[in-house]
Amino acid sequence: MDTATETTYRASKAIPLSAGIVALTASLANALIAWAGLALGAPATGGILPMSYITLTVIAAIAGAVGWHLINRYARRPRRVLTWLVPTFLVVSFVPDILVGISMGWILAVTLMIMHVATLAIGITVYARLMRVPEER
Repeated sequence: MDTATETTYRASKAIPLSAGIVALTASLANALIAWAGLALGAPATGGILPMSYITLTVIAAIAGAVGWHLINRYARRPRRVLTWLVPTFLVVSFVPDILVGISMGWILAVTLMIMHVATLAIGITVYARLMRVPEER
C-alpha cells in the first residue's frame, strides 16, 4: 500500500530552492545575532563562530526542507504533524545550548538559542510559502 500523496509543488525545484533561500537568509540573520552576542560579551568560541554557525545553518536548511517535504508527502495530516513536531524540535535544540550556558556562560547560550529561533522562523516562512501544506489528505 502506497501512502504517498501528490504535492502541489515540484519537489525537485522546491526543496533545493527553499533550502538555499533559508541557508542564505538564516546565515545572514545568524551573523547579526552572533555579532550582537559577541558585543554583549559572549566568548568567541564554538557555535558563535562563522564557520560553525554557517555550516550548521546550511545543514539545518537542507534537513528542514527535506523533512518538510517528506511530512507533506507522507503524513495524512501534515499540518497537524508539523504543528507539534516543529516546536518540539526547537525545544530539543535548546538542550545543548543549556549545557553551553552551564559551562561557558548564559550570554553565549542565549545567543545560540536566538540563532535557533531565527533559523526556524525563517525556515517555516520559506517552506510554508514554497511547499504549501494542506490541512488533510
